[in-house]
Amino acid sequence: MLRTYETVYVSNPDTNQELLDAIDAKVKGFITSSGGEVGYQDTWGVRNLSFPIKKQTKGKYNYLLYTAGSSAIKELEFHLKISEYVLTFLTVKVKDIADIENTLKPDPKDLS
Repeated sequence: MLRTYETVYVSNPDTNQELLDAIDAKVKGFITSSGGEVGYQDTWGVRNLSFPIKKQTKGKYNYLLYTAGSSAIKELEFHLKISEYVLTFLTVKVKDIADIENTLKPDPKDLS
């Protein structure tokens, strides 16, 4: 059963764009391999962290809104956990119904 999820992951701010694109490609691959789809993706840029993580005080925030099965979430979170470029991440289930077109997309101005 497909469900709608949001994932925010924070990467090291010094990571170059090629490595971030590779992480994004792997994340999208886990989602699409389970029959899911990415509905919305956004980069929030470099922001201060509330507390240091792995001796970093800033991080580059990335946001994904997607539908996927539970097996894809397990693979996705495992990959993010072992990645040396990802500082932390959070995945939240938005709805039980996989209707990504009707899910509201967040306004980045409201997140500041």
